Amino acid sequence: MQRKGTVRNINKIEGTGIIEDENAQEISFSLRDAFFGGIKLGYKVVFDIVLTNQGLRAVNIVFMETVPLIL
Repeated sequence: MQRKGTVRNINKIEGTGIIEDENAQEISFSLRDAFFGGIKLGYKVVFDIVLTNQGLRAVNIVFMETVPLIL
């Protein structure tokens, strides 16, 4: 079952990020699992969850919508 959420944190140095799901639960992800190149804070995504030895991890991350650019 896929979950919906919002990208809340990206750490390009560590190659990780945090997605907050609709229940305000924070789930980590690897930038390698976010196959789309230009992930940004605030992007709405859908994703699957897997249980790893480090806890829950978001995988199969796909854009639902992007944040409009403000010029």
